[in-house]
Amino acid sequence: MRIFVPLLALAATLLLPACTAQESFQNAENCVKVKTGMTEQQVRGIMGAPTGEDLAGTTGKTWSYQFGSATDTQPIRIQFDADGKVASATCAPEASGSERPTGN
Repeated sequence: MRIFVPLLALAATLLLPACTAQESFQNAENCVKVKTGMTEQQVRGIMGAPTGEDLAGTTGKTWSYQFGSATDTQPIRIQFDADGKVASATCAPEASGSERPTGN
């Protein structure tokens, strides 16, 4: 049992970057599905919970999602207007979903 715990911790450490790359790829793939006028609930259904939220005063907010590798990240940004509808979506350059991020 003593050796099992360190091996489990090592396995989790090695698999964590793979999960991050997969999530990053899914964010890129899903970002192109977000359209102007969608509600926050619709975006959450497509993209999941944002990794960051920036309140832009009373005019709306911006949700961000990570894209890239552990050393080269750039956020995907979904901007909402004051009514909570998508005003714009800024997807990563590779957000066509055809190319997986590397470097993790």
